[in-house]
Amino acid sequence: MAIIDKSSLEVILLIEDEEDHARIIKKALKARGRLMNNIYWVKDGEEAMEYMLRRGRYNEENAPKPGLILLDIKLPMKNGFDVLQELKSDEILKVIPIVMLTTTSNSEDIQRALKLGANDYIVKPIKFSDFVEKVGNLGFYWGFISDSRAEI
Repeated sequence: MAIIDKSSLEVILLIEDEEDHARIIKKALKARGRLMNNIYWVKDGEEAMEYMLRRGRYNEENAPKPGLILLDIKLPMKNGFDVLQELKSDEILKVIPIVMLTTTSNSEDIQRALKLGANDYIVKPIKFSDFVEKVGNLGFYWGFISDSRAEI
């Protein structure tokens, strides 16, 4: 059983190419989920891997290991499925929970994400209030989890 460092639970990595979506997600997590966690945001799959592997402009100081990753499927440079597969095939990073964000309820995409190791998924609804509620509920859940001792 691996024990997750409690300090890593304080960080959420949001991988989302749409700036408006990222702003809404962060706002929903903070408001409805009442999270105090630090939320780091990267805009594409390549940048996500640089952050996670601490390459390029990223290092231990500006890229803390997240306790949760919110990963959009449709990303430029490298799509969310590729990022998910790389993260879940890394012995150190595979324990980090990943929630996929998608605009489609295509069951094939959802099944593929789960088979690749995603812990859950959120379909971005058309209605703004529904989306805020879903993300806020995730924030509430994550706030509860990050306040407890996490063991995997």
